[in-house]
Amino acid sequence: MNIKSSWVTAFDEIISAGVNHGLAQHTTEDAFYNGRTICLNDRHLINFALCSYLGLELDKRLRQGTIDAVTRFGTQFAISRTYLSATPYGDLESMLEELFGGHVLVTPTTTLGHIAALPVLIQKGDVILLDQMVHNSVQTAAKLVQAQGVPVEVLPHGNLEILEERINELSSEYHHIWYLTDGVYSMFGDLAPVDALGKLLQRYEQLHLYFDDAHGMSWTGKHGRGYVLDQMPVRERMVVATSLCKAFSAAGGALVFPTAQMHRQVKNCGGPMIFSGPIQPPMLGAALASARIHLSPEIERLQKEIKDRITLCNLLFKEYNLPLAISSQSPIFYIKFGHPHIAAHMVKRLQDEGFYTNHAVYPAVSLRKSGIRFTLTRHLSAEDIHHFVKAVARNLPQVLEKRSRQ
Repeated sequence: MNIKSSWVTAFDEIISAGVNHGLAQHTTEDAFYNGRTICLNDRHLINFALCSYLGLELDKRLRQGTIDAVTRFGTQFAISRTYLSATPYGDLESMLEELFGGHVLVTPTTTLGHIAALPVLIQKGDVILLDQMVHNSVQTAAKLVQAQGVPVEVLPHGNLEILEERINELSSEYHHIWYLTDGVYSMFGDLAPVDALGKLLQRYEQLHLYFDDAHGMSWTGKHGRGYVLDQMPVRERMVVATSLCKAFSAAGGALVFPTAQMHRQVKNCGGPMIFSGPIQPPMLGAALASARIHLSPEIERLQKEIKDRITLCNLLFKEYNLPLAISSQSPIFYIKFGHPHIAAHMVKRLQDEGFYTNHAVYPAVSLRKSGIRFTLTRHLSAEDIHHFVKAVARNLPQVLEKRSRQ
């Protein structure tokens, strides 16, 4: 069996097992979506798996934004942005430049943003260092650069000592050393050591930083510009990619560059900017409405509400002496069980009690770190969080006993 068929078979078996056990590839049965619950198998479950952290997808201003845009510009504008962009694009990128404080290029998705940017920014003679837990979409784009002859090396997660060692070892051999990492990591919810990375950036002229801050967007930072840019405003040799989905609640992604030249080159030469479709008018309308909220004082109130929920959740887990992978400072939480079957057992128990969470297994995490990933949004009340933590506490002893018998 060749390598390709081997990994395809392995992935297929893992996902198929999740589907067969009712843990994956569901379709909701809701006639109307309320943000707080979803309907599966005729049961309403409180949704602890949503990435719309601020709950703006149901905001009447975003809904009206889509209506206004589709009324004015139709359902789609089917032409490559190399030739034409729909009218709302200009307003959106201008507002996002005010929001982020850099040169902004809106992309069809965050993933396509990576695929557009990395093969243009990173050339033969450079080297890529990947954080082990950087998002799969960044790893996918890095493989395209690797195919052009650029070496790619994976480093242990968050280990800046090894990163600095590799910078010193590689500096005599390569023009530029690109370190690719997340701002907020999508599985455990931990935060990149942005301040320390900024110091490395100052110390080593060959170092370039590329952040995927899709999960840091909106819920934190001035104007909701995200975790990375709140910690370290745009500077030379640093690029930030983020999402206009998730907490921003529209569609597409955004690349934030320190220079107009970088912006121009990716816009002109990035494959998806030439050959992929644009964000269509209805979602551009939603993005404009969301950007107005982000640029208003209201965003601070929305951020405080989600951060209050994060604080409450951490306090409750500590009060009930329950294990978290980390004490999360983001809306993403993770309970590590180790064996995927044990994690699946807990997910099923929580579903039986009326809570929907994510069963996190390989390839999203290593087999030994299988667990439950859950998220907080403004749709959830303090009471919802209390009930959820109590359900975890009730079921944990039986789940751990099952693990001890494995």
